Amino acid sequence: MSFSSDLKKFADKTERNAEKLVRGTSLALFRQVIQRTPVKTGRAKGNWQTDVNRMATSVVERDDKSGAKAIAETRIKTSKFKIGQYISMANNLPYINKLEDGSSKQMPSGMVKITVGEFQREINRQARKIR
Repeated sequence: MSFSSDLKKFADKTERNAEKLVRGTSLALFRQVIQRTPVKTGRAKGNWQTDVNRMATSVVERDDKSGAKAIAETRIKTSKFKIGQYISMANNLPYINKLEDGSSKQMPSGMVKITVGEFQREINRQARKIR
């Protein structure tokens, strides 16, 4: 093997591992947000939308009391992530900010801010899985 081919292998492995880290962390954190979203009809859980290289701007007609549909979408979309792209999560319901601010007794501390506080722990967990 030549030095340049060794460097190429190293770069390829590093890129694959970085993609795994971003995918795994995003999926885990987004899943937590979805699962923590208060449920009355399932509309709020169903409106969490994940995408790569774009931010959802619409409301979807999806009631999802368990969050399974939104999580399935998240799994599919995050699997398409490549280095140089970004993964986004959005919920465009007009009352999602009220839920985040604690209007529901089911989740008075919000769902996103709690999950964001777990970011470092989750990224460390994902990094250990890759090692």
